[in-house]
Amino acid sequence: MKRIAILGAGFIAGVHLEAWKRIEGAQVVAFFETQPERAQDFQEKQGIPHYDSFSRLLEEKEVEIVDICLPTFLHREYAEIAAQAKKHLFCEKPIATTLEDAQAIKEICSKNGVKLMIGHVLRFWNEYVKAREIVKEGTLGEILSLSAHRLSVAPTWSQNHWILNPNLSGGASVDLHIHDLDFANWLLGKPQKIFASGNRSNKGAIDHIVSNLSYGPNTFSQIEGGWMMKGDFPFSCGFRILGTKGVLEWDFRAGVNIEQRGKGAPLVLYQEDKTKEELYLPGEDPYYQELKYFFNCLEEGRKIESATADQAILALKVALKAQQSIKEEKVLELDS
Repeated sequence: MKRIAILGAGFIAGVHLEAWKRIEGAQVVAFFETQPERAQDFQEKQGIPHYDSFSRLLEEKEVEIVDICLPTFLHREYAEIAAQAKKHLFCEKPIATTLEDAQAIKEICSKNGVKLMIGHVLRFWNEYVKAREIVKEGTLGEILSLSAHRLSVAPTWSQNHWILNPNLSGGASVDLHIHDLDFANWLLGKPQKIFASGNRSNKGAIDHIVSNLSYGPNTFSQIEGGWMMKGDFPFSCGFRILGTKGVLEWDFRAGVNIEQRGKGAPLVLYQEDKTKEELYLPGEDPYYQELKYFFNCLEEGRKIESATADQAILALKVALKAQQSIKEEKVLELDS
């Protein structure tokens, strides 16, 4: 049995808790939250002990895993405390809002010999996993382009609307857009050049963005993301991958806050001289699948190879470079 402490009591903490309940050998024994009303609601619903002091939680509860579901600007502070206490860490994406903080999280976990995984959930979302398999099998031939999007209305679930403050979350161009930037890197490697355009919110955050990434002379991606949609516009995401031998497409719409993420939409494969093929995949919760992978790596002593700190740092680096491209209105090299 491995005992887990969840940090936070918001929407994603609830999603993680439900996933942990399904993992044999895992037990959430406490949660940390400083906001009294939110803590009370979470405790009444979930029935697990609450602490408003993380250090006291660590003193009183024996835990092996800390699951960080706190606002992004708090990730480094609590990751350092957990790592120094020799606890393995699962941390929601993005790893941090700055490369300095991201690198510090990676280094302190390495120094203290604890495993670290970042919640880049698309690496465990069945349609994205299958898409990568199809690409790696060569079914589409040489990949020419990737188009992806992730769009929603402005999130309302964050405490005191911290997620809308660019100094606390990085804005949608980091917090939301980073999902598909990581997917593009997972599929195509490390981008070489970046050019982005975007729109700012009334708080100054880049909350709608289109990033154009070059992965070589013949391969590029165009990724759109943001939460400036209006009314009851549904959460929407999808991708189209163009290769020399075929096209793979997926388009998905869920509830406002991805409540309907298990609802199916087929992957559609188009190939020359063949009838289109629709692939329906099981609607397993990707949050369960990522936490199960992390747990299994700990149980079996395996190296974490997906959603690693390095992969998360690269995604953050690309997101921040896209912001810089908008500010400077020019094409930038990733490593410049």
